[in-house]
Amino acid sequence: MSWTILDFGRHKGKTLPQVIFADPDWFFWAIDKNIFSKRAALANEAKELYQRARNIRVPQKDKHEKMIAEYAIHAPTGKFANMELIPDSRPNHVGSTTTFRKNVIDLRTPREIAPYDKLGCKNIIHLVKYYFFGNKNVRMSQKKCEEFFENNENFT
Repeated sequence: MSWTILDFGRHKGKTLPQVIFADPDWFFWAIDKNIFSKRAALANEAKELYQRARNIRVPQKDKHEKMIAEYAIHAPTGKFANMELIPDSRPNHVGSTTTFRKNVIDLRTPREIAPYDKLGCKNIIHLVKYYFFGNKNVRMSQKKCEEFFENNENFT
């Protein structure tokens, strides 16, 4: 796929897959504000990426145990704290930290928990990089970002 390079704003010169890996909070804010609607190609790319970013397939370690994503909320701040991939059979978390589960990795989750959570969005990207690339600090080149979002196997 040929991705449109942004010609405006703080992410000028980047494609939307790069933006999602660099600043998912901004991407979801821009979607909410219809920032991409004036450019048809960009609007179509944003719509597709929005769906993909919200429906990342949970990597499965083995075929005998279904893995799901468990999200945790930091009690004092009420913001995203963590995401862990766990066996579906694991009992629900008991303790002071509120958790919930999804069958997918959803990059919008920190923003759904709290409307502005740059740190939470940064943390969920680190976790995705860890689970998919083996290192939370892996450098995400333009090519690597685009290949991730072009690979249908990464999404439900």
